[in-house]
Amino acid sequence: MIPLNDIKLIGLSFSLCMLAACGDSKISAVKDTRLGGDEFTIGETLSKVKECKSTDWSSEIVNNSTVVTHICAVKLDDELLNASKKGELAALKTRAGLANISVTTALSQARSAHAEAVRFSQERSTQWARRVAEVDKRIEYIATEPRSQFISINGTALRRGEAPPDAAAWEARRSEHLVVANGEKEKLLAEIEAEKQKAQAAIDAALKQIDDATAWNEKYAQEIQRTYEVVAKEVGTYYDKSHTLKVKTTFRYREGGNAEPVSAALFIDDLEGRSAMPVYLMDPKRMREYLTYLTKNGMGMEAPRLFDERFPIENISGPDGGFRYKSSKPAT
Repeated sequence: MIPLNDIKLIGLSFSLCMLAACGDSKISAVKDTRLGGDEFTIGETLSKVKECKSTDWSSEIVNNSTVVTHICAVKLDDELLNASKKGELAALKTRAGLANISVTTALSQARSAHAEAVRFSQERSTQWARRVAEVDKRIEYIATEPRSQFISINGTALRRGEAPPDAAAWEARRSEHLVVANGEKEKLLAEIEAEKQKAQAAIDAALKQIDDATAWNEKYAQEIQRTYEVVAKEVGTYYDKSHTLKVKTTFRYREGGNAEPVSAALFIDDLEGRSAMPVYLMDPKRMREYLTYLTKNGMGMEAPRLFDERFPIENISGPDGGFRYKSSKPAT
């Protein structure tokens, strides 16, 4: 006779088996699906992926349909790890090489602004000289204009029988006109002087920007090298540690219908990374291709992003912007 406790355990085990069988039926339906008339089923194809050191299937209900997930725990060999590390360092080097774009751009813009300010000043100087010469010519004409027997004091032709202006009246008129002309010249010279100061201020501001950008250009070069070395060291430490890689492939399944691939993504240390077309569903030998593609620039460390975080100089936008250290003191 079987003891009562043993009967309970047998009943519980049977219930669990029934539940598992119920869940397995949907997983089995996905496994038995042939995509696009493939020779092998999804289950057969995934079972042939040699890069999986272990696999797991699970299912859940999402929006009235079943989502089945296949998890492949990847065998992370030295070849894949070293290639990923090499790609990470290459991406870091590229980011470091681009880091000085903002300061070199600022330097280029400052030089262009200086050249434009000098050109504008030279053009205006030519215009100013021409205007002053025109006023001087008019003043000289007024000062040397001879008294005429046929011109009235107002500068119009005398009418028949009209007496010409006497010498005193003529000279008085000349003096009045000279006062007006010289006043206009003084006003013009004052305007020119103000414009010269503005033009020179623009030139000086551009020169200051050139000096500032040049100084920051030198600091950038130093900080780029220092930050690159710091992050490169972090990359070495990161890749010396062990990491877990999993490829998760999800399928949507509806009762009476076919399974449809939904997504395929690489998880690194259980954090979702990049995704790509699951080419290994067409050919299990292409899992290596899939893994190589997703890890060619690194294995989730994002060294270029870390470079940006560690880089101590920031570019402040706006009219009063420029460059400054993120902290009060330069990083050491």
